Amino acid sequence: MSSRLLTCQVDEASLANIVHPSGEVDLSTVSILRQALTTALSLGRHVIVDLSDVTYIDSTGFRELLAHRRIYRENDRLMVLANPQHQVQDVIDTLNFYQVIPVFPSIDTAQNSLKGAPRPAR
Repeated sequence: MSSRLLTCQVDEASLANIVHPSGEVDLSTVSILRQALTTALSLGRHVIVDLSDVTYIDSTGFRELLAHRRIYRENDRLMVLANPQHQVQDVIDTLNFYQVIPVFPSIDTAQNSLKGAPRPAR
């Protein structure tokens, strides 16, 4: 059995729900991320995905983030990324992913970016 495990926790913060994935996001674990992003959407707020504990993410993980970005926008919500580790940030930079989904160096700066955003209707 592979040691590639992913866990995801969803927490509520003052301006957004925070999804905390921890581990590797790939084809075998992306469904765990999908469930967490769906749960966060159901709570009716903007979302910050805290990437600080993500050690690896492949194209399936990035596709899932893109798919949920679209779903969030259709529901008048924003999704931003925060605090990626160096190896994840390198992939984000290579893909210019920050041009599609904003990426912030910390949870605090991500929350500050959402201060001026309209609050979603419940």
